[in-house]
Amino acid sequence: MNKIITSLLLLTIGSTSAFAQVGVNTPTPQGSLDVAYVASKPTSPQGVLFPKLSGDQIQQMTVGTAQNGMFVFATSIPTAQIPRTSLITESGLYYYLSSEDKWRNVNQVISPSSLFSTGYTNANMLIANYTGGSGATDYNSGQISQLFFVNGTEVPFNPSPYVQVRTDDNNRGITFLKSGIYSVTIQFSFVYKRDVAGDGANDASLPDRLGSQVTYQMVTNFLNSPSAAYVSNVTHNMDYHPIKQGSGLNRLSGIAVGNIIVKQDNVVKFIPQINTQGYWLSSEELNIGPTGQLNMHITRVSDYTP
Repeated sequence: MNKIITSLLLLTIGSTSAFAQVGVNTPTPQGSLDVAYVASKPTSPQGVLFPKLSGDQIQQMTVGTAQNGMFVFATSIPTAQIPRTSLITESGLYYYLSSEDKWRNVNQVISPSSLFSTGYTNANMLIANYTGGSGATDYNSGQISQLFFVNGTEVPFNPSPYVQVRTDDNNRGITFLKSGIYSVTIQFSFVYKRDVAGDGANDASLPDRLGSQVTYQMVTNFLNSPSAAYVSNVTHNMDYHPIKQGSGLNRLSGIAVGNIIVKQDNVVKFIPQINTQGYWLSSEELNIGPTGQLNMHITRVSDYTP
């Protein structure tokens, strides 16, 4: 009887120890699971292999609070993304974060696919609209002309599954394919030519202006995007080109930065729009060839949670 009791006691102690800490290649594990390196086998594969699943297999799993912190290795991206697997954008090691109901990549804070960057050179500057004045020949009314970047040669840097360039028409801009919170930087510049009346005007094709100062500001024109589908604080502080005597070429440039919260997939679009006022820019002054340069850099920072 004593032997039976002793055996049961040892079995109980051994089971408790086994469940408390597990050591692989070590008799003294320093954690719940301790996998030690075996120096005598330097050419042998040594490490921990997590379950390998395709993106579709990960998507099929039922997970919740009990699986918070679970690891899997994704061998592919899901065929059709759902919110839970929307951050699986490449093969890699992912963990499940139950508070967000998301699979997150352990290797990257921002994956390369979250970065979108492209630029245009030799774009034409098109006046799309006038406000506050009497139209295209009211040169000194103080009205506003609205300029778009048209055509040009694209110089892509990094594509993204979340963002792409507009393809609706030749006005250059952005289409958001996925909801999320985006950081936006837009750089622009272009050249115009101006004659100031009574001060050496030498180009008969240009209107004689009473002055040369131009106040300008870049804004994001969201066109017909539903107002409930986005929130934006992208800002370019209003700037001005100082008075210049005589006539000749002038360059306007600037940088607009901010964030856009996109609440719906595939409905939010914008084009960079330059508003000029004071002695605003006319179509004749922009008709000197394709001088526009436009760079758009967009980072998807996180998902959007209503």
